[in-house]
Amino acid sequence: MPSVRSKPRLLRLQQKGQFDAYHAGSTATLCIHDQKTKKLLVAHVADSTCVLGKFNRTGEALTRDHKPELDDERARIEGAGGQVIFDGYANHRVYDKTGDAPGMNMSRCLGDLHAHIDCGVIAVPETKILDVRSDDAVLLLCSDGVWEFTEPTTAVGLVFPFYKKGQATQAAEKLAKHAWDRWIKEENGSVVDDITVICIFLNRKA
Repeated sequence: MPSVRSKPRLLRLQQKGQFDAYHAGSTATLCIHDQKTKKLLVAHVADSTCVLGKFNRTGEALTRDHKPELDDERARIEGAGGQVIFDGYANHRVYDKTGDAPGMNMSRCLGDLHAHIDCGVIAVPETKILDVRSDDAVLLLCSDGVWEFTEPTTAVGLVFPFYKKGQATQAAEKLAKHAWDRWIKEENGSVVDDITVICIFLNRKA
């Protein structure tokens, strides 16, 4: 998707008062499986990670989180007049030249127009195309709340028992429940981040 500068559709809708995207935005991860060519197209902005799991129950992230402290992302932000400042706790955040706002910890996203206009944040996705191999078993597209306390291989191990019967919905529910429980444990029940799970089984014969 082009940036707000090259195609200001979100900005026009904002100015019309149809919705408020000035300080609100979203991650986005898209995966297209071409079953004829046996290829995957993966495109993403921000930090909803896509993981590919193997039949040996190992998992590998196919996307990188778009964090402002990454060298290439920081260079773009600073080149556009924005700043990347560590919050003293856990995250580097994007600010405009005043240092007051928006304070977001993503370098790419949909929406968050303030960051797009004044800080060099963009909505241009990173993309990759890869072959679906015979040892590929599961594809997981999940929001960052899933991955905060769960490694890719752990996630694949949790959903794999549902593979044989093709129970992708049950597999997604299992992983979501695991992520919820980890948040409750690690944060003493004080906070739980967004948890969204999409599970797709590959190379499975009906």
